[in-house]
Amino acid sequence: MFTTVSRRLSAWVVALALLLSLSTAFATPPELVLDDARPQTLAWPAVMVRGDAAHSLTPDEVRRDPQGFAAPVGPEGNLGPRQDTVWLRLLLRVANSDGRWVFDLDYPSIHEAELYLFGDGELILQRRLGAAQPFAQRPLPSRSHAALLPLSAGKRYELYLRVRTPSAMVLPLALLKPEQHQLREYRVQLVQGLITGIAATLLVYSLIHWWSLRNRLFGLYAVMICGSSVFFLAYFGIAQQYFWNEQTSLTLRLAPTALLLALAAGGQFVAHALNTRCNNPRLHRGLALVSAGSVAAFLASLLGLFDYRATQISATILGLLLMLQAVPAAWSRARRRDPIGVYMLLGWTSYLLGSIAMAGLLRGLLPASVWSQHSFQWGWLAEMLVWVRVLGLNIESVRRAAEQSELEKKSLESLARTDALTGLPNRRGLNAALANALLTGRPDTVLAVYLLDLDGFKAINDNLGHDAGDELLVQVGQRLRQQLRRGDIVARLGGDEFVIVAGSLPGEAEAMMLGRELLEAFQQSFTVFGQDCRVGLTVGFALAPQDGHDAAGLLKCADAAMYAGKQAGRHAVRRGGPALQAPLSAGANQADAVLRSA
Repeated sequence: MFTTVSRRLSAWVVALALLLSLSTAFATPPELVLDDARPQTLAWPAVMVRGDAAHSLTPDEVRRDPQGFAAPVGPEGNLGPRQDTVWLRLLLRVANSDGRWVFDLDYPSIHEAELYLFGDGELILQRRLGAAQPFAQRPLPSRSHAALLPLSAGKRYELYLRVRTPSAMVLPLALLKPEQHQLREYRVQLVQGLITGIAATLLVYSLIHWWSLRNRLFGLYAVMICGSSVFFLAYFGIAQQYFWNEQTSLTLRLAPTALLLALAAGGQFVAHALNTRCNNPRLHRGLALVSAGSVAAFLASLLGLFDYRATQISATILGLLLMLQAVPAAWSRARRRDPIGVYMLLGWTSYLLGSIAMAGLLRGLLPASVWSQHSFQWGWLAEMLVWVRVLGLNIESVRRAAEQSELEKKSLESLARTDALTGLPNRRGLNAALANALLTGRPDTVLAVYLLDLDGFKAINDNLGHDAGDELLVQVGQRLRQQLRRGDIVARLGGDEFVIVAGSLPGEAEAMMLGRELLEAFQQSFTVFGQDCRVGLTVGFALAPQDGHDAAGLLKCADAAMYAGKQAGRHAVRRGGPALQAPLSAGANQADAVLRSA
């Protein structure tokens, strides 16, 4: 009984298979109806395909065997990467139309395509399309592969397209009225012109900054712009339309080859923008390997060692490796609220989304549409605009670093010219300030240089201690500054010696008056650690230009006058000069030792 049931079931299966095959054999193939009311008609819903692994079938052979065609499997308008030759069959019926239609294959990277149009069983049109065809010999001078079809209203036609290409077999087919085809070409040319103009502007911007700032980051950005722009010009057919007529083996590989150049620069751009050499040596080595691999593949393609497919695969793999390293690094920096990391994450995200769409298109996973064909370019453009902000942040960081360096330099210079105890200029600071005052002094005024020595300081320092002596010196410096005008200089030479520089004085009388005011200011005692302390002053001064024209000469003259005041009983103001310096010169050293021990 089991055997009987099995036989009957097998018979039913065989019968069903025969029925399905007969229905397929006698089924009416899909037909594309052309009507002027629809000036643009997508052809893929009516397309049937057939493979030719031997690349040997002729149009007559495929016409005699319509059963060899089948409906395409996969996304609309996309057969993905294929090694064989593919025949496409399209049945046309012209309804209400004047018969003027353009057959269009809007994927400029297709290498070879031959179009055959049959009407009433006869071949009425044969055209060669594809990038391998010199642009001057194309049926229509358009960016896409197009041909004008001689159709008549009310008739049926068979259209066959033989396609062979090393690139992905992306086949966005359409039949358009000539005016509609021209309008679409104008729109594409306008968009590509705008994007190319933006790229050219960014290129000039980066080159100018690279030349003026000698910043390597701008040079790498320029290389990225160049490589990617050449890729898109070749990919969208603009390059062959405007820059070279005939497609050679090199220009065929130009799109992926240019992309390799952009990837090589992109790896180093990320490394320099994130400073991976210092912050992440492991990532730095990985990015260096991606750049080196891109350069190697670039050279292999230029030398003809890589064909189109090998070059394209290399660019795809290396681009993926670059993003797998760059995106996590940018994410890590963005989490720390680093502006460069945030913007790099935005740029790489847009580029990643576009790359995924491009990879899906080239692998036959996405339909051939405006979005899938242009998403990579839009993602790249967004990335390049974001990179401009990254470059701006880099310039800002360099500027801040330079300002910080200058601030530290000035701080060190200030420390070198400032007395650590009182905050007044020291001997080095005094020399610089006095030299500047001598240069900027008015010819109708005099410059007074005062040398002050404290009377009685040694006793206070010995009795109350060094801390009290230091505190007293600080208060002395503050009191001296209170007696002077804005622009006058108070400096400490060391020990209990101070120097005052007062400019724009009318003459000697005013200089002497200022010296006496300084003496009077020290009539009031100082309070040091709760104790009243009294110190006096002995002041010697010199005038410029009468007593000297340089800082050293004026200080020497004022020093001699101060010693003369010490010898005369202290708490006095004396002016120096040539007459005063002569008698003191012989005993200056001895007087110095005696007076400072007092």
